[in-house]
Amino acid sequence: MTDEVKPEAAEPNRDQQIHFRVTADEKTAIEARAKAAGFRKVSDYLRVLGMGAEVKEVLPAELRRQLVGIGTNLNQIARLAQAGKTFPNHEAQLVQALSIIRGYLV
Repeated sequence: MTDEVKPEAAEPNRDQQIHFRVTADEKTAIEARAKAAGFRKVSDYLRVLGMGAEVKEVLPAELRRQLVGIGTNLNQIARLAQAGKTFPNHEAQLVQALSIIRGYLV
């Protein structure tokens, strides 16, 4: 058996253009959304959207780390609550977690 190296799929020849106008604010918003979704080029972002694919924002590493920490704290508090134990010293953690979450929702 030989180790075949398969050539990567070549990009299709994109020789057609679609032109449309946007306001400066719309352009800024589109560029920001493309970047947040991890696209290098706005045209790639718009092409994917135009073909009907769902595009989600990439979660920044720092936010992901904070959410994992919040989830861990909430699980610990839930275990205490299910065991019928009180957790007054965890109140500050809950308030901090909610504050962080609210900050990202705005």
